[in-house]
Amino acid sequence: FCMGGALALGALAACEGIDAAVPFYGVNFGLFDVATLSKPVQAHFGELDTMAGLSDPETARALESGLAHNPHATVHSYPGVGHAFMNESPAPFDSFADREAKMGMPPYEERQASLAWSRVHAFFAEHLRP
Repeated sequence: FCMGGALALGALAACEGIDAAVPFYGVNFGLFDVATLSKPVQAHFGELDTMAGLSDPETARALESGLAHNPHATVHSYPGVGHAFMNESPAPFDSFADREAKMGMPPYEERQASLAWSRVHAFFAEHLRP
């Protein structure tokens, strides 16, 4: 998630022992060459994310475009949610309203988070060995 998502993509590209990655709202194109990434990837982004260059819609589209050659790659964008949309807690803020006011991140949306989790579980069931 976030920087961890960016690092997951970099590690996937750099390490033979990593078979697949599921980054959530985080990309650092300086860590890997998206044109050569052929391993399974399932990425998740909120359409209202404002973290330019890391996880905003433009970055999500750039990742999707860069992975177009990879038949095992999918980029999902979720309407009505932003950065950290999977986080059920507003911490370190007292409330989601507080977090939104200070960080511009919409509150947790259970329907979108559940959809994302279902996609993650199906992806790992398909691409990871037991």
